Amino acid sequence: MWVESINLTNIKCFREQKILFTRNSSTGHKAKPYSWITLLGENGVGKSTLIQALALLLAGPEAAKELLPRPTGWVRVPSEPGKLSAVLHQADTDAGVFDESKVRKTFSYTYFVTGGIPVQVGKDKETYTEPALIEEPSKILSWLRTNAFASHSRGWFAVGYGAFRRLTRVNQVLIPSLEPAKRSSNFITQFDEDSALSSFERWMVYLEFRIAKDASDTKAKRMREVGEAVIERLLPGDAKIAEVTADGLIQFTVNGQKVPTISLSDGFRSVIALAGDLIWRLLQAFPDLEDPTQASGVVLIDELDIHLHPSWQRQIAGWLRDIFPNLQFFVATHSPLVAAGGGENALTLRLELVGGEVEVKQIQNVSAYDSDYILRSQAFGLESTHSPATQDKINRYYELRNKINNLMEQELKEYEQLRQFMKEAQPIGGPPEPGSLEARTQAFLEANLS
Repeated sequence: MWVESINLTNIKCFREQKILFTRNSSTGHKAKPYSWITLLGENGVGKSTLIQALALLLAGPEAAKELLPRPTGWVRVPSEPGKLSAVLHQADTDAGVFDESKVRKTFSYTYFVTGGIPVQVGKDKETYTEPALIEEPSKILSWLRTNAFASHSRGWFAVGYGAFRRLTRVNQVLIPSLEPAKRSSNFITQFDEDSALSSFERWMVYLEFRIAKDASDTKAKRMREVGEAVIERLLPGDAKIAEVTADGLIQFTVNGQKVPTISLSDGFRSVIALAGDLIWRLLQAFPDLEDPTQASGVVLIDELDIHLHPSWQRQIAGWLRDIFPNLQFFVATHSPLVAAGGGENALTLRLELVGGEVEVKQIQNVSAYDSDYILRSQAFGLESTHSPATQDKINRYYELRNKINNLMEQELKEYEQLRQFMKEAQPIGGPPEPGSLEARTQAFLEANLS
């Protein structure tokens, strides 16, 4: 499964916005999906709202109501209903055939959202007086309920992670049992910041228990091998899973030392929580697939860069794309390193608030540039990457230099101090000294090559 488009109408800062996640095929066939979509923008422009809206649509109506039982504040104009619509594309590994008489691969459906003012919703004009999430009845949505959105559905994989994804922060004795996940649990951290991603730890203890109980349990061994390989590929250096102790404590080897998960840094724990949860859910959704990392589906990640050192931010997108080549990632970030790491075939969108409404702009060629340029480009729109104090000094230096022959005594002293700052600190590589050979050469070239 992958997402072709989403449409948000009267939702928070979105008046009406349709966003396509497909590109035209060079062979002239049907449009192909972008497999990596980066969402950029300042705080408060709707990145998390867009990620959450996708989660509600991908979860299905029943799970969506569990995740957001009372959508207070979601409707932009409470006197009118809001709308969330999506178009999904069925992959070959997704179960079910919609209509035996013809092949259908795309599925469109809609939810309505109401505020605290009585409004009429749908074709039947039913009145709602409280905030609610209401699905628009349709044959397609009824079919999706059974084949795509049920917790036991095969394929139709989708999972979402909020900004506060983490392992549990307390030592605990883990019981070696594992229940199949509900569809809503795939997205819980997007709507509940206090929810920990404990499935990785529970999963590892459960598999260790199965293997200890029956050494010939090849299925449990394969699941553990696949899971460990994914987690270790996403960790830097030589970090590896060392062991699961008899009392249910998971230990990692980091820089030659054994460290329990509770003692790992937030960066390690964030990556382990994400990778462990993702691979476990893929194994649940595709039990018959030899290599679940090759499965298709959709992954939503809010603030992928959080807790990650810049060296990790630079690599994390490439790692995820390499390990899970057939997943469609939607990633919100404030990091130019993550944005560039998506690669040249990623879709980069900047959300910008203009006149109280969100505008979505596609940004080209982000992967080709360094972080400093990306921050000053349309992708982020920074005036400068220097600190405000340093930029003020740079601006003042050029202001004084432009009128060097007409400076007062105090201004000359100030200019000399700024000249020394520009020469020693070299915040922009250091400008040529007025009257120097470099300055005369630059003036000559500008005059003769312009």
